[in-house]
Amino acid sequence: YVLKMLHEAAVGMKALILDDFTMNVVSAAFTQTELLQKEVFLVEKLHLHPDKKMQHLKAVCFVRPTNENIALVCELLKANTYGEYYLFFSNILKETHLQVLAEADEHESVRQVQEVFASFLAVDPFLFTLDVPNNADFIRWKPHTHLNTVDRVVEGLAAFLLSVKRRPTIRHQRSSEISRRVAEDVRRLAYEQESGLFDFRRSDGTLELLVLDRMDDPVTPLLAQWTYQAMVHQLVGVKNNRVSLSDSATSKEKQDIVISSSSDAFFKENMYANYGDLALSIKKLVDHFQTVSKMNKQIESIEDMQRFIDSFPEFRQQSGNVSKHVALMSELSRIIGDDSLMAVSEVEQEIACGSDRMYAFNAVTQQLADTKVKSVECLKLVLLFALRYEKEGTRQVDELVAALVRRNVQPSHVKLVKEIVKYAGEASRTGDLFGNRNFFARASKLVGGLKGADNVYTQHQPLLVQTLVNLHKGKMKESDYPYVSAAQRSGSRDTKPKDILVFIIGGVTYEEARFVAQLNESGQGGHITLGGTTILNSGDFLRDLTAALCM
Repeated sequence: YVLKMLHEAAVGMKALILDDFTMNVVSAAFTQTELLQKEVFLVEKLHLHPDKKMQHLKAVCFVRPTNENIALVCELLKANTYGEYYLFFSNILKETHLQVLAEADEHESVRQVQEVFASFLAVDPFLFTLDVPNNADFIRWKPHTHLNTVDRVVEGLAAFLLSVKRRPTIRHQRSSEISRRVAEDVRRLAYEQESGLFDFRRSDGTLELLVLDRMDDPVTPLLAQWTYQAMVHQLVGVKNNRVSLSDSATSKEKQDIVISSSSDAFFKENMYANYGDLALSIKKLVDHFQTVSKMNKQIESIEDMQRFIDSFPEFRQQSGNVSKHVALMSELSRIIGDDSLMAVSEVEQEIACGSDRMYAFNAVTQQLADTKVKSVECLKLVLLFALRYEKEGTRQVDELVAALVRRNVQPSHVKLVKEIVKYAGEASRTGDLFGNRNFFARASKLVGGLKGADNVYTQHQPLLVQTLVNLHKGKMKESDYPYVSAAQRSGSRDTKPKDILVFIIGGVTYEEARFVAQLNESGQGGHITLGGTTILNSGDFLRDLTAALCM
């Protein structure tokens, strides 16, 4: 889309005008060097008006079609700052907005107005996010409140569907009111309000959209992660494929690191590698680089000099890549050691995957008594225990809450233990989160436990995995995940979806993305795309929960 926009402005010096959201979209896809190669000499925020006129530049304006942005674009047009204007909006543009823009074009400098459906941020080939900063509104959403919250989700889903040129059948989680509302609004848009826009007349199988609520699986975002991409986001934080090590103890100076599967071969190969395998892979990377370095030092002839000059750009890039991953691994190792995260994670997995309540209680109590363990890690353990044993473990939960109080944990966080059971307890959930609702689920879990796991730290499997497998096999209960209309139900009853788009309101995790990648590779679930309002780590999730339930 961005390349198309820049191509439409033809040859000449360009200014790229963006809002906060589209700035993230572009920065995730392009480097400054790549933009310069496309003759983009200025990147400016829409709300920042330049002091001087730059008639020699063509303005390529790429923004969301909100009322605020339309007003700012009108101001830009009236100011006549740039020679020509090419206006691109990231979603459907209302006719009223088009009329307002036409009236503001007093100098007749607008050359094009187009809709490019890009109200989402592509993170990986099968993962996208709407990059919504505040997800607390989704947790506390009620009908007739926070209407703009739902509109933003519908806008992003519509943009994704239009970008892949598909009109889906739509299902939603029965127990979630916001999931039902989003699903119905997407159906209304695709089949009624903009039916012509969504009529692609394709015959390459059905796309099924499944809208879920994060609160149906609050366990996955609370668990420590042990694969590369998920670990980096959990312990350091990833924003638009960028990692900042400015606050780390191992880094001497501020540095922003880009980790992207599209531009970093080592990261692409190891993004789902566990902690142990990752350390071995980085050692191999360093050893290979040392071998190359020694070869480049052996310059004894004109031919050797020429070979070194020819390979220098590649050598320099490899050097930067090695130092980047070594710095990241060093920071991860430091945090894991300082915060005793391996011991904490073992207890987390025991709560999520085990069934021995007293053993889990004693293990949590032991961690709460350890001063090396951070209070936030203690809180996560108690939240997990409260969710896992909400019926039979109330007395133990009270004891653990008292232990949190003795550790001087924030009152709002202590309150969260009771609130999360109220909002995300078994009565509020659709899926069988802990595999204990019927005999077959319990037996399957017992057999899995007897077989053992490859890694004690990665036993847990997100609820999403079984949900997707059931959907692909046509075994998903319609009573739990109904279609939005009778027409869609009758049209899809006897067909298995070829392609699946699952969208989680409240955010997805990189752990869920890893399992989706595995399902895509194995072919067990058709082709699956995963989307969410944001990409969560446990810190983000706790902030959203606290803001929604305890403020």
